[in-house]
Formats: sequence, C-alpha cells, structure tokens
Amino acid sequence: MEKAATIKTSPALYRNVNFVLLWTGQFISQVGDRLAMVAFPWLIYGSTHSAFSTGAMFAVYTLPYVLFGTVAGAFIDRLDKRRVMVAADLARAGLVLAVPFVAEWSLAGVYALAFLISSVAVFFDPCKLAILPDLVTKAKLMRANSLLATGETLTETVGYALAGFIVYYLARKVVFGIDAATFVVSALALLAMRYAAPLREANELTAQNLGREMREGLSFLRQHAGLLANTVLVVASIIGIGAVYPLTFLFAVRVLHGGTAAFGIMEASLGAGFFVGSLLMAALGNRVRKGVAMTAGLALMGGSLTTVAVCTSLAVVVVPIFVAGAANAAVLISIDTYFQQAVPEELRGRLWGTRFTITQTVYAASVLAGGALAAVFPVAPLFIAAGLVTAVPGLVGLFVPRVRDV
Repeated sequence: MEKAATIKTSPALYRNVNFVLLWTGQFISQVGDRLAMVAFPWLIYGSTHSAFSTGAMFAVYTLPYVLFGTVAGAFIDRLDKRRVMVAADLARAGLVLAVPFVAEWSLAGVYALAFLISSVAVFFDPCKLAILPDLVTKAKLMRANSLLATGETLTETVGYALAGFIVYYLARKVVFGIDAATFVVSALALLAMRYAAPLREANELTAQNLGREMREGLSFLRQHAGLLANTVLVVASIIGIGAVYPLTFLFAVRVLHGGTAAFGIMEASLGAGFFVGSLLMAALGNRVRKGVAMTAGLALMGGSLTTVAVCTSLAVVVVPIFVAGAANAAVLISIDTYFQQAVPEELRGRLWGTRFTITQTVYAASVLAGGALAAVFPVAPLFIAAGLVTAVPGLVGLFVPRVRDV
C-alpha cells in the first residue's frame, strides 16, 4: 500500500528546499537545451539544405515518446523517481558530448544520437511531472507548475536569444559541451534533495505484470471522462502545434532571411510570452479555472499563429509569437495541474507515459508533415493552416463542460 512520501508542509514554495533544488537544476539544464535545440537543426540544415531533413530531425527527437512512452511510464511507477531522473541526466550528458564528434563522420550518427537522447528523456520528463505532487501540497500545485514553467521560459528568452549567435560563433564541441555540463548540474541538484520515494508493495517485474500495469493506465484514462475529453482536445490541437516548430525555423531562414539569429529571436519572443503568461498564472493561482485557461488559451494561441503569415519583418513577427507564447503558458500549466490533481500517485507514471505516447505520436507526424509540406508549398500559408488547426479545438472545448469546467 502507498504511504506518505515527502515533505508537503512548507508554508511557501521558496522555503521548500526540494522544490527549489528541482527548479534550479531544471533552469540550468534547460539553458543548455536551448543551445542544442538551435544547434541540431542548423547542423542538419547546414549539411543538407533540406526542409524535409530538418523536419525529420525534429521528428526523430519525438519518436521515442511514441515507441517507449507507455512502457517507460509503467517502469517509472515501480522505481524511485529521483534516481531515474539522476540516471537520465548523466546518460544525456554523455550522449550530448558525443554529438560534435559523431557529426564529423556521419550525419546518420547525429540522428541516432538525437534518438538516444530523446529516449532517455522519455523516462525523465514523466518523472519530473509525477514527482512534483510529492514535493508540494495540492493547493500549491498550480503555482509550483507556473514557477517551473516560468523558469523554463526564462531560459527560452535568454537561451534562444543567445543560442543563434553562439552556434554561429562558437565551435560545435563548445556548444554541446555546455549542454552536457548543465545535465550534470541538474543531476547534482536532484541528489541534494531530501526525498524519500513512496513505499509500495513488491511486485515481480515480468512481462505479464508490466503488461497488466500498462493496461491499468489506459483503462483509467478511458474511464475518467474529464481526462479523456482533455486528451482528445490536446491531441487535436497538436496537429497544428507540431507543424509550427519546423515552420518557424524555415520562416526565419526563407521569409525573413535571418538564419539562426532570426530563429533564435523568434523563439526568444515565444519564450518571453510564455514567461509573462507563467507569471500571470502563478499570480492567479487557483483563482483561474483550469478548463477555461486551456480552451481559451488554445484559441488565442492558434489565432496569433495565423497572423505570423502576414509579417514581413522580424520586428513585427515577434508580437504575435509573444502572444502565442503567453497563451501556451496558460494551456500547459493548466493541463499539468489538472493531471497531477486528477491522477493518483501510483498511476502517475503510467498516465503521463500513455499521454506522452499519444501526444508525441501525433506531434511527430505533424512535425514531419510540416517539413514535408514546406518543401512543396510556401511557408506563410502553412502558418495560417497550422494556426487554424490549433485554434479550432480550443473554440470547441469552450462549449464542452467536461473540458471547460475542470
């Protein structure tokens, strides 16, 4: 049976040592990630000058969630989440260090490393979301998620703004070396946490037991009307959101003719908007209804993305991207909080793993489609289509009580 696991009585989040260590480690790690997320597509595009190959890199990075998400979730529910996160950080540090060396002799090797790095992240990301309710009280989950999102988007604002220039001026080994060092810092921060994993009954690890536990996660999702409706809404919107990422890079290169510097500024603007939206969600806390924030946020985000198509200068395009980022903050923070409150501790890993598998399957297909379509059609009209596809599920969700009223 489950037992109480961790300290959950801190009067304020800034006094909660575990939460502060988690926030700090993630902040530093994500700064390095911004460098890698600019360096990876530029490395591929610089070698192939192919929109499809660039889109394929983004898709390869999401493919492990499709293949391993549900299985990883079942394993996570059996293990100490902090230990899984530490091991994942150290493994990613080693893999990231290898990227510039492999790139010198094999482009296929770069794709393979991207796949492996993301495969390790499949275990880390659900753990990060599943462990948070063990560190803070239920009443503070919305603010805790908002602060984590604030830190993440602050790194986007700073990291992406600098990444384009750093990738251009510094050697690849330095860029990926910085990223590897940030993973090590994150692992050290996690090790410093005073965290005791929840105790659970021993259950032999067999294929039969693992399969049963995976089915339990799927069954819970199917039977929970609110979670199921929310998942359908999110999956529908991701069809548009996934295409936006490669289109943003190609818009910066082809339409604005600004290369990685323009791409970095556009991503920084998105991050700045997310940062402001996260601060607003942290300030509002439980006073904002999660369902309204999800649905209205998707509608606003999609509408903002459609206006990117008519922008012809970097100074103008950052405005709708900023608005889209703020709306995205409301969507993601509300979704994370809703899931953490609705799912029992013993099922969190499986539910997040299942959710990641479903959403990333759609996301990977959408990213590939965005890159493939950009090889045939102009980028600007594709932005309009992607924005509309993102907005429509949000507008529909406003009229669905199971989604709107949570």
